[in-house]
Amino acid sequence: MEPNSHMQKHSSLRQVFSRRLLLLLGIFSLVMGILMILAYQQEANKLDREELSGNLAHMVPRIKNQQEIWHDDASQLFAIIKWSGMLNLNEPERNAKLKSFFAAQAKDLGFEGVIITDPANGKVLFDFWSTAERPELAGAMEKNQPLWFSDLDTLLYMKAEMISRAQGRNFRIIFFKSWDSAMLSRVSFPGTTAIISLGTRPLLSSAGSPTPEVPQSAVEKYVQRVLGGIKYQEGSKILANVPAAGVPLPLVLTVRSPIKIHRPSPMVLTASVGIILMFGLILFVVFGRWLRQLGTRLDGLTDAVMNFRNVQPSEISNEIRSLVNLADSDKGDQISVMARELSNLMESAIERDTEQRAYLQTLDLLQDAVIELAPDGRLLRATSAWEDLTGIDDIASCNIADNIHADDSANLLEQISALIYQQKVQIHTRFRMFREHEAEKYFWVEGRFAAIRGNNNILSIRGVVRDTTTTYRQERQINHMALHDALTDLPNRVLLEDRMESAIARATRNNLRVALGFIDLDHFKQVNDNFGHKLGDRMLKEVTRRLLTALRSSDTLSRWGGDEFVVLCPDLSSLEDARDITQKLSLLTSKYIKIDGTDFPFTFSAGFAVYPDDAGSSEMLLAQADRAMFYAKSQGRNNIQFFNTIAGKESGRLSFYIQSRLVQAVDLDHIQCWLQPIISAQTGKVIGMEALARWHEPEQGWIPPSVFIPMAESLGLIEKLGKSVWRQALHALTLMPDHHRLSVNLSKRQLFTNTIAQQLCDDLVQANINPDRIILEITESIALSDVAYARERISELDAQGFGISIDDFGVGYSSLSQLHEIPADELKLDISFVRRIHEASGFSMTAAIISIAKSLGMECVGEGVEDASTAALLGSMGVENLQGYHFAKPMPIDEYLLWLAAQVPETSKK
Repeated sequence: MEPNSHMQKHSSLRQVFSRRLLLLLGIFSLVMGILMILAYQQEANKLDREELSGNLAHMVPRIKNQQEIWHDDASQLFAIIKWSGMLNLNEPERNAKLKSFFAAQAKDLGFEGVIITDPANGKVLFDFWSTAERPELAGAMEKNQPLWFSDLDTLLYMKAEMISRAQGRNFRIIFFKSWDSAMLSRVSFPGTTAIISLGTRPLLSSAGSPTPEVPQSAVEKYVQRVLGGIKYQEGSKILANVPAAGVPLPLVLTVRSPIKIHRPSPMVLTASVGIILMFGLILFVVFGRWLRQLGTRLDGLTDAVMNFRNVQPSEISNEIRSLVNLADSDKGDQISVMARELSNLMESAIERDTEQRAYLQTLDLLQDAVIELAPDGRLLRATSAWEDLTGIDDIASCNIADNIHADDSANLLEQISALIYQQKVQIHTRFRMFREHEAEKYFWVEGRFAAIRGNNNILSIRGVVRDTTTTYRQERQINHMALHDALTDLPNRVLLEDRMESAIARATRNNLRVALGFIDLDHFKQVNDNFGHKLGDRMLKEVTRRLLTALRSSDTLSRWGGDEFVVLCPDLSSLEDARDITQKLSLLTSKYIKIDGTDFPFTFSAGFAVYPDDAGSSEMLLAQADRAMFYAKSQGRNNIQFFNTIAGKESGRLSFYIQSRLVQAVDLDHIQCWLQPIISAQTGKVIGMEALARWHEPEQGWIPPSVFIPMAESLGLIEKLGKSVWRQALHALTLMPDHHRLSVNLSKRQLFTNTIAQQLCDDLVQANINPDRIILEITESIALSDVAYARERISELDAQGFGISIDDFGVGYSSLSQLHEIPADELKLDISFVRRIHEASGFSMTAAIISIAKSLGMECVGEGVEDASTAALLGSMGVENLQGYHFAKPMPIDEYLLWLAAQVPETSKK
């Protein structure tokens, strides 16, 4: 910048400051002058107010003094009457004399009226009034009232009362003197107007006006008001309370005087103007020099900013530094702080500019493309990775919407609109793009975008775009694996349940039906046992293929687990549509499945339930279909049953009721744990107890375990039911002698749970019970249904110290070689053998089973012992422990404790 222009700029800035300082001084002088005049006027008004208050204060004793003068006059007149002897005359003569006396003295009397009464009864004996009209005397004779207001002539009277005794009786003489303007004028001060008011009603004024201006208020206060264009001030004071029409009203004295306009004297004005001008001159001299220096420093600060902005150097030049130093000048004020901070900001800007260039170079090395878009989608800037990603090198002609898949374009534009209208701060979205001149080759990208704003307007949209095609495909694969069966590639339970909820929702809206069927392959376990699991897997795949051929494209076939499948048929118009589907499924069993040249029969048992006819929710629909499937298996397998068919039968309705009540009973822990003692066959003493599940239903009474236990298994409730009985039994065991052991049944689902051993051990630790006091009873059919898996679970339990008992031995299809592989501690004779022990065939079979137990190193337990002869015979055959009604029936825990206390001596208890 040239020196002349620089100096011209400084001169202009000083002129601006000088003009503004002169204007400020002018305003200051005007304001100060006005304030001084207002202060002077306020002080004068204060003096006026004090003068008015003084006049008011002095008028009250003047009024009282006037009242005392009237009272003295009344006393003199009373003395004349008393000494004249007129009161001693009889009443006619007395009244005539008094009337003549008062008439002769009317002009000099000074009182408007005189009343003579009998104090004893208040009777008026005589009254005289000099006024033309006699006032209404109601309230005039009230005692101890020095003032009386007459409503008739609207006059205020002073009362002077005297008592005289004559002819042996008392006379009460009352003199009445009215207040008038003349009296009020005598006690008033020059230049003021006095007003007497009764409440808000003016009575008289010292100015003599018959209708004086009403005072502002009837209470003691100071007010200002305008009357006839003149501003007055008023002060008021309450003199007394006077009855008027039976109501006491305040008698108010108001003093009013005009407010004077006080103007300061010429000497005061001259002194004020001189002080203001002198003070202003000092300010102008001092601030003028300071403002010139301030203008020079501000110009230096401005020139430094403009030079730095125009040049944008890589470092701060000497010229810029000298301008900043000129602005600083080591003053230590705000401009110095701004100059130093500006220097720091310049250095920071240069440093950030250098870092930004380095960041941009680093971003060019990344595969992520950093881009900046205009609000309409035009590409403003992009790193080199954008060209590698899209093949577009001409950024100026590129719009991001032109390279996005048509199905994803609308969603991306909607997301960008959310940024523009501040509905979102950032967006994270995924969409497909194609490379330049390769419109058929789409790839997936992930984009993160944020809006850049300034002055409440959107400037641009910045974001990062990354190629995620490989990640997307992997996610699709993982999601598919998470929702489909690995063997058959059918939807698993998670996906099935999701589709089932959607189907039920559509059916509810559109008044349609949804059919759900459980399909269980008949005798599939034999295929696995005889031909191996690999061939079984191949057969499951073929079964899947066949089932799909009989279903509609909208139906869902899911593998539920093992050899169980579930069929979901949505959007059905009637029950007949469901039956048509099951008819097609039943035709599939007419052909064998051929694998490696071997024909395998293909049959299944299936149960179907329909929403909303059979169930109102997805959970109940599954339960009803499962129940129908079990019914189909009980009917000889290879058939399809509908729930509504079996529910219509009497036994089906009862079973359905019990089943619905069972769910609630298990949830509310209504299944009770009962105990039945186990007796040593040699000593006859109690060595333990078996925990048994019992259920009492309020309407049906006691439900046999043979009924509700299979139901709990089919409904998936057996695990929760078993845990409830198990925990009740553990609590009971803590109340038993230390040598007592507890036998508890394990269901198939409980045994085949991977964490069964850890769960049981955790419960024992919490109850402080050793595992060797627990005998886990597993039925023969469960233990030998899947020997390899059962052996693994039973071995884990055996390793933890639990005793293992094979329950109901002999009623299944036992294999001694498989039994040998199970680490069991005892065999439990089924009740059917014990009941036939007295028969030859029953005795032989029982002896054989006992022999098998001995050969395998197991103890033997006989259950169902109902008489002493059976107990003795079993003991002689080598059975160690006995159980049955002969000893005790199953009992609730409390009854069992009482029974046990009667059996076991106190010394053997804990």
